[in-house]
Order: sequence, then C-alpha cells, then structure tokens
Amino acid sequence: MPSGLLLLNKPAGVRSTVCVAIAKRRFQREFKIGHGGTLDSTAEGLLVLLVGGATRTSDLVMSLPKLYEATFLLGEERSTDDYSGETVFTGKVPDNACDLIKAILPAFYGARIQTPPGISAVRVDGKRAHSLVRSGGNVSLSGRPVFVRSVSLLPSESGRNSFNLRVVCGKGTYIRSIVRDIGRILGCGAHILRLIRKRTGSLSVDQALSFEEFQNGEKDLRSRIYPLSRFAENFYCYEADAETTRILQTGVAVRLSSLRFAHEGTLSPLRGTAVRGNGLFSFGRIVREGAYEPKINIVLEETE
Repeated sequence: MPSGLLLLNKPAGVRSTVCVAIAKRRFQREFKIGHGGTLDSTAEGLLVLLVGGATRTSDLVMSLPKLYEATFLLGEERSTDDYSGETVFTGKVPDNACDLIKAILPAFYGARIQTPPGISAVRVDGKRAHSLVRSGGNVSLSGRPVFVRSVSLLPSESGRNSFNLRVVCGKGTYIRSIVRDIGRILGCGAHILRLIRKRTGSLSVDQALSFEEFQNGEKDLRSRIYPLSRFAENFYCYEADAETTRILQTGVAVRLSSLRFAHEGTLSPLRGTAVRGNGLFSFGRIVREGAYEPKINIVLEETE
C-alpha cells in the first residue's frame, strides 16, 4: 500500500471534501485518503492530500508554516470576510490607506489572539461554526492563540483600494481575520477578493497536480505521490541503518548515537523529530536520557 502525499492545486469554488472524494474514486477506494488541513472553498492553491498510511501525518502537515498571498479590498466588511458574503458595513477609505496599512502590520507579527471568522471550521459545541451560521444560528467565537511569522504588502495594480498581502503563519491562522481586522483598525472595513496558499513547509503549489489532471486525467496518480522520506526533511531529521530501523519498527526507543543526523528542518526538535530508515518513516521525540522515542511508525511501500 502506498504511503505519501498528493499535492493538489485546488481551484476556488471547490471544497476540500470534494477533493478527498475524487481522490478516493481515482484510487478506486483501495486505501485511506485524508488531508493535511482544509482550504476554504473560496480559496485556491496547495491542498495536501494524504494517501494510505500517511493519513497518520495529518497533524504533522498542519504543524508546518504556511505561505499565503491574498488580494483584499478596503471599504466593505462582509459576513464571510471574503467576496462570497453579504456586505455588513461600508466605510470611507482613508486617502493614505497604503501608509496606514504598512504602519499597523507589525501589530500582527508573532504570537497573538485572533478571533476566527464565523464561516470557519472551528467547532462550537461539537459542530462546525460554518454549519451553524449557514443554518441560521448565531455563533460567538472566542479568540485563539495563533502565530504569524511575517506579513507584508506586495505591489498591487488591481485598483486604488485593493492591496496584496503576503503572510507566513502557523496552524489555525485565518488570513480572512487578518484582513477583517485591518479594515476595522482603519475604520472602513475590508474583505478578501482572492486567497492563495502557496506553500506548506517545503511543499509548494508549483509541485502540485492541476485540478483538471487530478479529476479526469488518465495517468495513474501513484506516480505523483510525494514520498514520506522527502517529507521528513521538513523536521529535525535523522537517518537509521537497517538494524536500528528494525528496532524502531517494534516501537522501542533507540539511542541518538545510533542515528545519523540528516536535516535541520523548519521546526524546533522540541516540536518533534523525524527518522527515516530503509522502508520506514518514523516521528517521535528526543527524551532526556539521550534517546529517540517513536510515536508514529509508517512502513513505506518500497525502499527509497
């Protein structure tokens, strides 16, 4: 059974759940299909689908930093915080809006408390917030801690009140909320016109399968599976020889001295450590005794 990632360039207007259903059909329901974090139906770009044993890496994919680019419009706040919603507020756009935006962007850096949009996947009493809102319910969401590594304005030729934003952020961050809050600070309202996820860790939309080929292509999707041995490079990563790999497969901790350092990755080893062996992807933690303790072991289809 193959275990790996399928990188898809999802178009706007298609739900992530639909993409999972298409993948199941294309793989003839031979094995499990999941995802590494949904992408709004109104957004486009990189959607990471998980194939086979890689469905167990969902939390790992979601833990990676993500790069988004967004185009937003000042002057209107909408119920969904993007172009798909109804206008709930309009305001006069300041003449010096560009300078004001640049001045307030540093307030979004680092760890902060963010209130998610009402139309979101956040759970309220066991149900998704977007389901409650669309069924006519009132949802009051509390703020949640998020982390924004960087946020900056990009050159824009879309129009006087339209701006382009680039954001690198951690898990659970809503770009729609950032844009909404920019509009509220300026007092004129704002909403997203276009949102693209460009990267998740080292995984790029440039590597992704087009939706047309994904949905109707004749080529076997197995050839487009991104191997877990390469995915491991996103984390603090070691390599194991054949004997150490055999021990890890039993779920037993091994001494760090028996592993060879391979990659630093993008996250601190305190967040977890990957080990790749011949036919094995392992993820776990370094314990105080100087050992690696596996938490997830995924046997790969073939050696790489």
